[in-house]
Amino acid sequence: MSNAPSPTQPPDAGHTAHRFFVVQELLGTPDLARFYTDLLVNSPTTVTAARERQGFSKSTAYKYANTLAELGVAEELDEYEDGSSLWRADPVSGDWTDETTLELGPAIIAVYGATGVDDDLELFVDRHGKAALAPAVMATLAYLQGETTRRGVADELGVPAVEAIAVTQAIERIVTVVKDHDPTLSDIAFEVDVHDRAIEQGPYQRADA
Repeated sequence: MSNAPSPTQPPDAGHTAHRFFVVQELLGTPDLARFYTDLLVNSPTTVTAARERQGFSKSTAYKYANTLAELGVAEELDEYEDGSSLWRADPVSGDWTDETTLELGPAIIAVYGATGVDDDLELFVDRHGKAALAPAVMATLAYLQGETTRRGVADELGVPAVEAIAVTQAIERIVTVVKDHDPTLSDIAFEVDVHDRAIEQGPYQRADA
């Protein structure tokens, strides 16, 4: 019989692993991420309202709602609006550590979710790959905090200035809407204003805006 000590896990190891799995699932399924983001920024809302805002079919919307419930990031409430159940989504986040630590939260999930409906994001991904989106989000956040310029973003990402302008404008329309629902951005203050008209052109709209 071995005298080796039994392996132990930190008390929150299971929770951390679950969050990582959920974030990975959302990042890997852009339409699901987009539906999740709409639920999150409009919670509580109905599946019908979310699908109408995002253009999903009824069957797809309910499939995504049930998937999010199974993942533990959304739930159907015992409340109703116009005869339909209200749903609430909760923010999910986690750290990805390699050479540096990257905080993955609702803002990055929202940007990945928009890649199928935003031409500028789709073009950026086609040219540079999905992995380039996360650094683009971080660089855009730095720009919105007044820490750099759009040309500085271009230098940081190693892309032409025209691409940096297009991708930062696409991302800022998203993170401005999602910011208040992303705990990883709670300590960040934006110094650059994003015009309401620009936000209206983005993929996510707050129903109460």
